[in-house]
Amino acid sequence: MTSWMPGEDLVADLRHALARAPRESAEDRFEAWAWRALLDEDGPALLTRDAAPAHVTASAIVLSTDLTHTCLVLHSKLNRWVQPGGHLEPGDRTMIGAAAREALEETGLHGQVLPDPVILSRHGAPCRPAVVDWHLDVEFALLSELTDPVVSEESLDVAWFPVGQLPTELAFGVDHSVRRAVELARTRLAPTGSAPSPATASTGQSG
Repeated sequence: MTSWMPGEDLVADLRHALARAPRESAEDRFEAWAWRALLDEDGPALLTRDAAPAHVTASAIVLSTDLTHTCLVLHSKLNRWVQPGGHLEPGDRTMIGAAAREALEETGLHGQVLPDPVILSRHGAPCRPAVVDWHLDVEFALLSELTDPVVSEESLDVAWFPVGQLPTELAFGVDHSVRRAVELARTRLAPTGSAPSPATASTGQSG
């Protein structure tokens, strides 16, 4: 078991993120309710990678500032293209900060993070098969300049893709998350067409 246990600030921020998550569909509403119930039952342990059969993770849907491209990483275990993301770590104080940290670590990119989650995505966990069934992934949109990304040691490759021409070797649900992120970013754009205001958390937070 890990010796790290998340502090009250991160747990409270997760509760805030769940409260602000989309409620557009029956699935959205059920996931938000179910995740809150799990958090009530498991407490801070749900935010650690040791929690089973599910635990919370954070991801960033990285979009170019003009919303035409998204940056994905080729997962070394899944051999599928996914958004940058992963487990929460010591030093994380907010879910937004954790998502931004993952994006920086896995792509070298940073930018503005929209304050509300794009989606609560429950998907199969590759970290401990037959022990951990689900990753409860809180996904945020991050707007970055369209600069060359840097592949990390955790990934096989990293690349920008047009949002309308995603790779065929795509992990389940990523296309839906990208569409949601683009829609959210468009609604957050100011009338003048300027970029959305940044989240209060630092996008360069390290874990």
